Amino acid sequence: MLPASRTALATASLVLSLSAGVAAAQAPGASNLERVEVAGKKAEVSAWFRAESQHFVVVSDTREEDVAPLLDNLEKLDRLLRLYTQPDRKPELPEPKLTLYYHARLSELRNAVDAFDAAPADAVGLYSSCASGVQGFGVHLERIPSLPDEQLEKAALNDTLTHVFEAYARHFLYRHTDIRTPAWFIEGFAQYFSSVRFSQQQMVVGRVPRDIAGYLRFLDAGRRYSLEWEDVLEQRLANAHGYGGAAGARLEFQAKSWLLTHYLLSSDDSRRQLSRYLALVGDGAAPTAAFQTAFGMKTADLGGVMWRYGRRGMEVLRGVPQSLPAARVSFRTLPRATGEFVLLDAALKSCPGREAGESLLKKVAALAARFPDDPLARLTWSRAQIDWGDPQQALSRLDAELRDNEASFEARYLAGLAHLRLAGASEGQARSGHLQAARRQLQRARGLNPQSPEAAFAFFKAEAAATDAPDGAALQGVIAAWQAARDVNALAESAALAYAYTGRPDEAYQALGSLAQNVNDPSAARWAKQWRNRLETGVSRGEILAEMRRDPAPEMPVREWTVDKGSVLQKVELSSGLEAAEGFIKDQQQQQQRQQQDRAAPPSGNPGGRTP
Repeated sequence: MLPASRTALATASLVLSLSAGVAAAQAPGASNLERVEVAGKKAEVSAWFRAESQHFVVVSDTREEDVAPLLDNLEKLDRLLRLYTQPDRKPELPEPKLTLYYHARLSELRNAVDAFDAAPADAVGLYSSCASGVQGFGVHLERIPSLPDEQLEKAALNDTLTHVFEAYARHFLYRHTDIRTPAWFIEGFAQYFSSVRFSQQQMVVGRVPRDIAGYLRFLDAGRRYSLEWEDVLEQRLANAHGYGGAAGARLEFQAKSWLLTHYLLSSDDSRRQLSRYLALVGDGAAPTAAFQTAFGMKTADLGGVMWRYGRRGMEVLRGVPQSLPAARVSFRTLPRATGEFVLLDAALKSCPGREAGESLLKKVAALAARFPDDPLARLTWSRAQIDWGDPQQALSRLDAELRDNEASFEARYLAGLAHLRLAGASEGQARSGHLQAARRQLQRARGLNPQSPEAAFAFFKAEAAATDAPDGAALQGVIAAWQAARDVNALAESAALAYAYTGRPDEAYQALGSLAQNVNDPSAARWAKQWRNRLETGVSRGEILAEMRRDPAPEMPVREWTVDKGSVLQKVELSSGLEAAEGFIKDQQQQQQRQQQDRAAPPSGNPGGRTP
């Protein structure tokens, strides 16, 4: 059984207590900002720059004054989400910072994403997670204002923050908790926290996101809906027939998920019931049955409860944040050559498919020839060769790179990865030589950056392949990496095997439990269910080691898209208007046809007025 404490949301009220004397949050002042300039002519400096705070790295082509408030708000939101989901958690191990590519224009975001995947219509954000990297992509739509306390509940919700907060809240659940189902709660959680707003001393939680409110008003006006509440609980969207097609059904799912989440986070009792519900679903109960058990409510009654809750007016909670830190931001300008490669490097780390990967290799090779002296150009070219070209060519370049800078983590990691790829294509002594070299390089890479989950995963794979008794540091390293980055399925699989190998079946079963419920990767879910069954029936260390060594199928990266709901709402309203107009026109046509038939018909009765 998975422990219920994994979803300890019942103590969320701790966050929202109005505490006198609590230290107030502060906006990032000049003392919290640092700048590092690139030496050289202004023309040699890229439009792209790097900003770093306690938990985030932002790479952007906007302006520093756009990124500073973004990071300050993200740091506050991150702390708030940790308080909501992990109030009793022990001090955390150092964890890797999350990288966000923050674009000045929507067209740039679309071009960047299209390099490795096809973006859905109206996409305004993405989080991509795989063994090669976890990173976000967002867009600056409007300036982020600094709000005074009295405007927190009244000011129009800023589109930039709404989209960024929605995306990060959704990703936070995947990265820092084991919650993978139900989908309505994950989506409702993301929408609920998309409208959180902070001032220097206060915060407001529970405002209605603008486009969610617009859709709920649309339904309240008597328009046809697509989803019953049981459809929402079970995420049955495939057969929904409503306005705006699949995107419209998704918007209805998001709106109803937000409403249900708002209701369940509105009181201590409902939060305790929600915690029990999530534990039941985490243990494998069907969402509808678990809902009836946890809340004592039939799903047939849920619609009436939600209607009454919405009609009475939903409470917005204002509080003094507890320990919400101001962002400490450092800025660094980038050389023009480096700026040419930031998005190509990001695309390669997003685990593209073969067609996209080979296309990226060609682009990187052509561009790298123009900038042979730029460090990121050389490293990006090496990564492209390792993944989609010739790892041996990459190794030659990396060896030269390490002679110039032996403390380069990225070069060490990529060199180890190149040897690991070459070992997979070799036999005998050549294979052994590459495995030993991979272990050496990756061990040194981990020494340079102990927080890197990518290096921990690669070192684990090299260790398992090279020896019949994997080193305990490699096993514990991949477990720690998964604990800090639970959004990567390959890390979850490896951590589960490492737990099982070291005689910790309960922890292995827990890691497999969240993976088994991950609807974003059906093949990983099937694998996890199979291995849970094997652990229950008994499995030897030799079998576990063989599984560690198995060459997996190409990894399916997890893509978490954020879509502009305002654009979808416009399409929904247009579809409804067209349907109404079509019905009106059809009625008019039918009425005209009846009138024409009436005029053409012969008179009824005795037109001559004579009696027979």
